[in-house]
Amino acid sequence: MTISQERLAGIISHMNNDHEDALVLYAHAFMNRKDVASAKLVDLDRDTITLQVENDERLIVPVTAPIETAEDAHKVLVAMVKQGREKLA
Repeated sequence: MTISQERLAGIISHMNNDHEDALVLYAHAFMNRKDVASAKLVDLDRDTITLQVENDERLIVPVTAPIETAEDAHKVLVAMVKQGREKLA
């Protein structure tokens, strides 16, 4: 993955500040954890995103396509919201 630590921190901050609903959706749709009410993104790498949910539990969620760049991260995370909504419909 070629995302700088600074850029990675920005992505994580943006997701936590503006898209907690998407993070909860990832837990529901991709980990079958319908009990999750809040989630924070704590890390992402080429193949996974790591969410911290209630009771400091961490969920490692496989992503649907490899993340190599910040642009990839944006595309994959948006696509996963769409896929997650379809899965739960």
